[in-house]
Amino acid sequence: MKEKQWRSCRFMINGLAHKVQYNEAAIQELFLPFLRQMSRKQKAVGRRLIVLLAAPPGTGKSTLCLLLEKLSQSVEGLVSLQALGLDGFHHTAAYLRTHKTEREGRMVPMTAIKGAPETFNLEHLKEKLAQVRTENIRWPVYDRSIHDVIEDVITVRQDIVLLEGNWLLLGSGGWQELREYADYTVFIEARAEDLKERLVSRKVQGGKSRQEAEKFYQQSDRVNVERVLNDSWPADETWQMLPDGDYRLLKRTPKVKMVDRESLWKKPDVMLGDSPLLNSLARRMSQLTPQEKAEGKGAYEKGFVEGLLMARDDIIRRLYKGGMGEAELCARFDLKPEAVRRILSL
Repeated sequence: MKEKQWRSCRFMINGLAHKVQYNEAAIQELFLPFLRQMSRKQKAVGRRLIVLLAAPPGTGKSTLCLLLEKLSQSVEGLVSLQALGLDGFHHTAAYLRTHKTEREGRMVPMTAIKGAPETFNLEHLKEKLAQVRTENIRWPVYDRSIHDVIEDVITVRQDIVLLEGNWLLLGSGGWQELREYADYTVFIEARAEDLKERLVSRKVQGGKSRQEAEKFYQQSDRVNVERVLNDSWPADETWQMLPDGDYRLLKRTPKVKMVDRESLWKKPDVMLGDSPLLNSLARRMSQLTPQEKAEGKGAYEKGFVEGLLMARDDIIRRLYKGGMGEAELCARFDLKPEAVRRILSL
């Protein structure tokens, strides 16, 4: 096997210097082809392109997006890309101190789960995404020196916006509505055990003992890692972070034209028989309001994907009751053991 050639890069994130390494092959065979593809898309749509990159903690998504930004602005023929982060959309520190949310059947202070999806101002994010498609707007950031957000710090100027964050493809809590603003989506997959070691090592390097770092991971990072890996919706393109920190293309999801999805629900002669599952799916689509039907894409996208996920989960539970083991279910449905166990517990 050919030895990997690593390129060292330095980036400033939240006022802190980060030194990272990237495999030269990944740059040439994954990152640059991705940037060329996004450049073609931007020229085709003739406006600012919005790309969402979702990944669990520990995958190096912030530095990776800065590398993509640097490559886009230094390689001839590429449309300039601007990397932006989700962290600026945390609720303010004052809000978190005065609000609670439900977690596992009990109310907990938002400060105790800071970084979870519930601690972000999702409506503010949607407002900004609606504006940034056609305007040069100001973007908020999270300042780690004061542990709070600061509004209107970064001016968005480039023709491609790459927004990174943990929860951008989450399939619940209203986060799924972000798909309506995205022209393209990317997800970074990784093994939970690799992420644990990276996150624990990061805390140790920051001054914590190994024991303190392990405890923090179990109480905070682990929950977020598992939630991102298990509850994110499929992206247009999925990358994989390898144990050595390298990246590779895992898969691309074929596009299904929206007109094809809509036509599935416009045929009056579809026979659903006595299947409760199919009938519940049809009812979900028939209950759309006239306004939702007029809006089109978002409502049909949400109903279609939610229905298919319900169907998949029902099939998994039936197969398990029929004797199929967890390992076989993981292989058949391309799921992690944690995801299968969560489905079986519902």
